[in-house]
Amino acid sequence: MPGTTRRAVLKALGVVGVGSGVAYGALRMEDGGETAGGANETSTATAAPTRTTQAETPTATPTPSTWRLENLSQSQLSSSAGGFSEGVIRSDGRYAAIGTRFSGTGSYLVDLRDPNSPELVHHFPADDGVTCLDVKFGPKKGLYCRSNHPAGDSGVQIVDYGFAEGTPESPRIIGELNSGGTHNLFVRSNASVVYTVNYSDDPDTGGIDIWDVSKLRSPRQHGTAGPPGLAHDVVYDAKRDLLHCAYMGDMTDGYVLLDASDPLNTAEVGRFDYADQPSYSDHDVGEEAFGNCHYALPDPRRDLVVVGDERSYGTPGGKHVFDIGWRDGSPENPVPIGFTHSPNAKRMSSGGEGESDQTERFDWTGHQFDIVPLPDATLVVSGDWHEGTVLYDVTDPTDLHPIDTHETNAPAVENPNEQLQVFGDPPMAYSADYNEEREIALTSDLFTGIYTYRIDGASGTEETPETTNATENA
Repeated sequence: MPGTTRRAVLKALGVVGVGSGVAYGALRMEDGGETAGGANETSTATAAPTRTTQAETPTATPTPSTWRLENLSQSQLSSSAGGFSEGVIRSDGRYAAIGTRFSGTGSYLVDLRDPNSPELVHHFPADDGVTCLDVKFGPKKGLYCRSNHPAGDSGVQIVDYGFAEGTPESPRIIGELNSGGTHNLFVRSNASVVYTVNYSDDPDTGGIDIWDVSKLRSPRQHGTAGPPGLAHDVVYDAKRDLLHCAYMGDMTDGYVLLDASDPLNTAEVGRFDYADQPSYSDHDVGEEAFGNCHYALPDPRRDLVVVGDERSYGTPGGKHVFDIGWRDGSPENPVPIGFTHSPNAKRMSSGGEGESDQTERFDWTGHQFDIVPLPDATLVVSGDWHEGTVLYDVTDPTDLHPIDTHETNAPAVENPNEQLQVFGDPPMAYSADYNEEREIALTSDLFTGIYTYRIDGASGTEETPETTNATENA
C-alpha cells in the first residue's frame, strides 16, 4: 500500500517525525509529571497556570511502529476571524466541509483534489447569533448539513452545493430541520434520516431527535431516540445497525447503544453508565476514569468502539476502547478494555467554576477523532486541543497509546474572534477526520485553519524509536 516503501527511510532516520510530525520517542511531559501508564502525579497540583507544550519523558513505550503523520498543507481558508470547528471529508475524498463556532461565520467547502494544496470553494456565512459546530455530507450527493446552535427554530440547515439549484461556488439552503439549536448530528443517507442531539431537560424526552428528510424541502421530525438527558453526539454504525451515543449530563452520563435496524424507530440495547465508575475528579492523570462522555466511534472492522471523554478543567478526559463483541463484551454489555490520555496530558489548573483565568480550559482533554483502518494496523487520528493532531495505535485494543503528534500551531488568523481568547493560543485542534478512499486525514484548528496529512509508515518489530534523534530532528 502507499507509504510502505518509506520503511527503510524511516528506519535510517531513527524513526523521526515525517514532515512536521514528531516521533513518539520525542513526545515529552512536564517536569516531574506522571507517565500515562498510571503513576501518581507529583507536581501538577502546584503547577503555575501557564501552559506547557513540552515535557521531558515519553509517556509510555509504544509497540514498535513507524506510522507517522506527514503534514501536507495548512490553510486559513481566507478567514481573518478563525473559530474553525468540525471538519469532515466527503466519502470519495473530493471535498471537505468545515464548520465554525462563532456567530455568523457559517461553513466552508474545500476542494481536496490536491491535498498538498487545498482550494477554498465557498464560504457560506450564517445568520448572526448562529454557530455551525458540526457539518456532515448528505443525505444526497451535492448536499451537506450544518448544525445551528443556538438557532431559534432552525437547528440544522441542508446546504445545496450541487444537488439542485446550488453549485459548489454558490450554495443555497434547500431545507431546514426546525429542531431548535443542536450541537452535533449524523446523516444516514441510505435511509434519508438525520439524527440530531436536542439538549432537552425533559425527563420524559429522549436526548436525540429523529428526522425524516426524504422530502428535503420539508423535513419532519419522527420522534426521539435514546434515554433522556444531554446527548452530546451520535454516530450510526451500518455494520451492526447501531447508534453509538455519548451522553454527558446529569440524567445520563455515559455510552449508550441503540438498535437502529428500523431507522425511524430505535430502541436501547445497552449502556455503560459512568455514574457507577471511577471519576476523573478523584483520579490523577494516567489513571483510568470516566466522566463527560463526549464521542463514541465504532471500529469499522472489529467489534470495538473508541470512546472519548472531554473535561474542561482538572484532570483531563482520555480515550477508552470498549469491547462490544471482540472478546467478552457485547452491545448489551460494553466492556472497557483500554485507556489512554493524550501524550502530554496534565491537570488543567485553570478554568474551574468561579475562576477568572480560563485560558487552560480543555487544553489536554480529548476531542473529535476518527479511526484509521490500515492493512496491518488500526490507528486513531485525533484533534486533541492543545496537543494538536495526535496519532494513536489501537491495533492491540488493550494497549491504546499515542505514537505521533503534530502541533497545529501555524500563525493564527489575523483578527481572532474575541471569543477565542478563552482558549489562550494555538494549537487548539478541534477535530480530525480520515478518508480511506484517498488515504488522507484532515484536522481543523480553532486559530490556525485546516491541515491535511498522509499517515505514512509500516508496522514492524525491528524499528525502535530513538528519543535522541527524534528530539534533535523534531
